[in-house]
Amino acid sequence: MAEVHPSHPPAEKLPLHVFREAVEARLEDCSPEELRVLLRVLASRVRPSERLAFLQTLRAPSDPNAQAAFPHALLDDITELAHALPEKAKEWEDFWTEDDVLGPYAEFLEPLTALFQRAQESSERGQYPLARNAYQALFSLLEFEDDQGRGLRAEHLSQVDIPEARARYLRAVYAVTPHEQRASQLLKEMRWMRELLPRGPRPLMQEWLDISSEPLPDFDAFLRDWSALLRQQEDPDAEAWLREAIRLSQGTRGLRELAFSEPSRHPRAFVDLLAALEREGQTQAVLTTAREALEALPAALPLRATVASVLASAAERLGQPDTVRSARWEAFVSQPTLPRLLDLRDTRPSEPERAPLMAQAARHLEAVLQQPRQLSGSMAAPPGDEDSFEVLAHADRRLLAQAWLLAHDWEAAHALAAKESALGWTYGDNPQGLVVPAFLVLLSGQPLHKLPRNVDALWHQALESGTQAGAWYSDDRRHNEALRDRLARTYAEALPAISLEPSERERLREWCLELARKRVSTIVSRQHRRSYAKAAQLLAAGAEVLWLHGEQARGNLLLAGFRESFRRHRAFQAELDAAVGSRAPALPR
Repeated sequence: MAEVHPSHPPAEKLPLHVFREAVEARLEDCSPEELRVLLRVLASRVRPSERLAFLQTLRAPSDPNAQAAFPHALLDDITELAHALPEKAKEWEDFWTEDDVLGPYAEFLEPLTALFQRAQESSERGQYPLARNAYQALFSLLEFEDDQGRGLRAEHLSQVDIPEARARYLRAVYAVTPHEQRASQLLKEMRWMRELLPRGPRPLMQEWLDISSEPLPDFDAFLRDWSALLRQQEDPDAEAWLREAIRLSQGTRGLRELAFSEPSRHPRAFVDLLAALEREGQTQAVLTTAREALEALPAALPLRATVASVLASAAERLGQPDTVRSARWEAFVSQPTLPRLLDLRDTRPSEPERAPLMAQAARHLEAVLQQPRQLSGSMAAPPGDEDSFEVLAHADRRLLAQAWLLAHDWEAAHALAAKESALGWTYGDNPQGLVVPAFLVLLSGQPLHKLPRNVDALWHQALESGTQAGAWYSDDRRHNEALRDRLARTYAEALPAISLEPSERERLREWCLELARKRVSTIVSRQHRRSYAKAAQLLAAGAEVLWLHGEQARGNLLLAGFRESFRRHRAFQAELDAAVGSRAPALPR
């Protein structure tokens, strides 16, 4: 159930207390000789650059009372580094370049990393007052910024597990704060952590529960105080922490009560509730609850798409195809994205049934695009953050073009693209960058695995940029690659079902050639050098289509005309040579 973001840490990162318990269990089962064999095996896997560090870890642990006897040594060292930062800024204020992100502060990375390690040791020994003060001072160092905006940031500390350090700090704050002040103090500290590390996910209580197997004192009373305080707040962070507190204290019963009591105020509680039911394996309860949630949630809420997707997944497992189809449509309508368009298409078994459904989706997108665009307050949510559930997806013209193409309505796709500028294919939502390559593929008359070189390259670029249709850009490479491959498979199924009359083929071909001439002329005449390769590729693709249909002279003339018109643009001539290769026609004399 990919749509649901669980509240606990991702599975690939084992909680520290679970890891330690597992290590202890394995150590108890090993004899001294087996431990020696194990260490030798581990040593054989150490990288050459890490051998010295590995040997250092094999030293006997230092006296556990040493740091406790001199608690101020750690804090003094942190203070010394804090004083050194502004002094270093003065030394280097005249030696700065925009590309130099860290500047003079690079030399502090190693000592700062060592200080974080010492703070961790104090946390592991249960020296919570020292750990709280040390972590507080260390995180404060990450707020330092000189006049050029440089400083040490969390992303620079590659050897420090920042989420774990944050969890240790918050647990230490809990341990040293009197119980009657814990809720207000933890809220203050968690807000600070959220502000200090805005790019990552928000801090959660589960993190500082998992950092140790030791129970927290007065935890039940804290949960009551914590929940009561959070109910008085109005921001998304507090709402997320409230849902987590209710999940920990009351389970699915509490989440259900929170969700259905105020669906407009706590819509994400439905997502948490469905995730909890999924973890318990209650598929029928997931289906029933998702249906109830859709009835309770406001009609215009984008989060309905997440709930509908969960409903569709549960219905698939229970063998209810009618529910799957209606849920996929609800998901697409609530938050139109390319994956949801493809999910909707897959609810029909054959191409003749899929095309009308895609036409229905296209008409819905046309209606959406005619409405004034509304922006969600959660629009700035970091990628992967649960706030993306409420982002109002941008139903752009590229997504509409995808729908018309998959509906086999090439005339509608042509009419949509013909209104646009010949520039701006790479960024924005200009549909020409998808429609023109798709037309050239169809007009070539070749199967996808036998496309001419430039037509094939244009098509792959169209698939790559097409994955961003109707959604914000994702920097998840694996996600983007999987979506691109899925889109390619979809068109491999759809394109063979397309048939055009000869007159339609001729009209679309002339439009593509005319648009190619206009785009290439504009790019080269305005000397957009970075786009010369794209221009040459498009021109060569047009010539390839002509050559495939036996119009050798016309294809050669298309290329020769641009060679003559832009004979002084050597960079463009070189790109055209590279695109055409051995079939490059000579310049007319």
